[in-house]
Amino acid sequence: MAVVVPGKTPPRWELYEGMPCWIELITTDLERAREFYAGLFGWEYRTHSDPVSGEHVIALREGFPVASLRAASGDHSTWRLYLASADCAATTAHAQELGATLTVPHNHVPGVGTKAVLVGPADAEFGLLQPEESWQFDVGLPGTLMWAELVTIKAQTADNFFHDLFGYDAEKFGTENRSDYSVWYLGDESVLARVSMIREHITASTHPHWLLYLGVDESVGTDELVRTAIALGGRVRVDPYDSSIGRVAVLRDPTGARFAVIDQTQAGEYGTAANYDPYED
Repeated sequence: MAVVVPGKTPPRWELYEGMPCWIELITTDLERAREFYAGLFGWEYRTHSDPVSGEHVIALREGFPVASLRAASGDHSTWRLYLASADCAATTAHAQELGATLTVPHNHVPGVGTKAVLVGPADAEFGLLQPEESWQFDVGLPGTLMWAELVTIKAQTADNFFHDLFGYDAEKFGTENRSDYSVWYLGDESVLARVSMIREHITASTHPHWLLYLGVDESVGTDELVRTAIALGGRVRVDPYDSSIGRVAVLRDPTGARFAVIDQTQAGEYGTAANYDPYED
């Protein structure tokens, strides 16, 4: 699938630069993580190994790729978000000019594409992916990526950086002097959001992070999925609650990786899980 620049190429089936295009779990216990997400979402797995990128596990839902899993080199588990790039090297160079730091050099993953990982000036990690022509990524369904929010104390810095990198337009919500929540758009399509951390919740262990929302089957519901997650060894960070985008809960998997789950058929009052989450890692 081709990656295109918004406003310069007719959209058809192409993927706009800057859109979420892959998620990856970096985990301290790969086998336990595989078992947890298979039990929670019914994921199946395909393993690839090559001398350069090493072993990586592709998670499949009904035969379509939804994520990858990789063993962590340290003692911290986390979900990583990748944004689409037509030229990974060029976008990386541009991001560095804007103040980002390259933390994982470019590498090619067969069947996925060329990847790199950076930390932006708002101190949050993000990935870039130049996908292969054969790339597939299921989204918007149960067990797949539904939404993502960047949670950071450096709100304006994040807005400015990603606007300069990908041309995001922002719709901001909050008080006159403070933007608590910002939705980022490419054209008319909302692609991501940025959440300003609540200062009263910040501690010495607080770090900026992405909160990824994975879909819940409406026949199961968020509350029942949370009970299943607990039975599989997961932990609840935020109990289920209703928001404008659905019924949400925030969990940790058994290896410690934070993520949200959402049933979009159960929308209620406004709220973002990030502001109910106490942030500590």
